[in-house]
Amino acid sequence: MTRLLRAFRPRPTALGRPGLRRTATAVLGATTALALIGAAAGTAAADPADDVAGALSRQLTTGSSELGLSQLLPMIPGLGDLLRQGGAPGTTRCTSVVQIGDSTSVGVDSPTKVPSPAETLSAQYKRVGVGTVDLDANRGRSIVGAVDGRPNAAEAVATHLARGERGCWVIAMGLEDAADIAKGSTVAADERIDRIMNQLRGQPVLWPTVTADAAARGYTTTATASFNNALRRAVVRYPNLAVYDWAAAAAGQPEWFDDGIHYTAAGIAARNMRFAGALATAFPPGTGVTPATKWVSN
Repeated sequence: MTRLLRAFRPRPTALGRPGLRRTATAVLGATTALALIGAAAGTAAADPADDVAGALSRQLTTGSSELGLSQLLPMIPGLGDLLRQGGAPGTTRCTSVVQIGDSTSVGVDSPTKVPSPAETLSAQYKRVGVGTVDLDANRGRSIVGAVDGRPNAAEAVATHLARGERGCWVIAMGLEDAADIAKGSTVAADERIDRIMNQLRGQPVLWPTVTADAAARGYTTTATASFNNALRRAVVRYPNLAVYDWAAAAAGQPEWFDDGIHYTAAGIAARNMRFAGALATAFPPGTGVTPATKWVSN
């Protein structure tokens, strides 16, 4: 950094020229940016200014052109990567999302199912910075077993991975699993969660808790609470997993539910918005697969 400042100490007569005054101001901005990079890196490695001092010095001493800050910044090594790690508050590092779901996710990306097109699943994920959204949902889907020959959730994840899809995942699953376990299934909730998470090691995963109130059909609050407790245990086993407490968000909102299981248009819109917000909270701008918080409430 000392070399950079020394290189751009202008001659007394030079700064009398408007073009070079603007360039000198830009250099000061570039110098500040370099200092920020060094601070962010937390290292005393080779001074990045060494890579650009010569080129910038020629511009300043010859006055052959006027360089603004927008021209100087691309010459600074590492600045682009540093800026990409930032981002607006309320946005996510996830550039793509695959959402695996059951019947409660069917139709949530259709403009006819929500009050306005801006409230679809894709629109809400894109609102927080996601570029590509892939919704894979089937009625009656659970993590194990199959309904009418359709792939279960574990099989659906395997299919997406086989296609080479990588990125962030939202696993909107567990409702059918909770009911199946309550009816006597020998595959416990922890094992069901493992069947998904073991496939997604090294990728960011958001898993919303489940909720329902339709006891006559096996969807009891006791059953869903048991599955949600298994999710709470899972965040300890999987460093790439965050859980969003959708069940808590939906509590006391009867107008969001149609039949105690599925959602009204208002409920779908609220769920889409909150799933996107939870993704941004768990995986804000930055790098890596570790969530900023393991248990999201909003």
